Amino acid sequence: MIDKEAVLHTLKCNPSQYPQMLDEKFPHVLKNVVQLWETPDAEPYFSDLLQPISSGGRFNRDGFPEQAWQEILRLKLLYSRQHAH
Repeated sequence: MIDKEAVLHTLKCNPSQYPQMLDEKFPHVLKNVVQLWETPDAEPYFSDLLQPISSGGRFNRDGFPEQAWQEILRLKLLYSRQHAH
């Protein structure tokens, strides 16, 4: 299990923004996001997670419910705001 406080600290977000579904159902995705957060590899990772299946991505993939997709999108937007150049 991932440390919630460490996630909040790394992502620089408040508890209401915590990706609960990812933590519970897709901890490997959340772990990757945290590991990549301060690297340039985070943006391509988010893009891969959010691409349609026909493009080689995972959008609408079985086992990736709407809530998880929404959390990934919110994290991508948070990342983009924090890392805008």
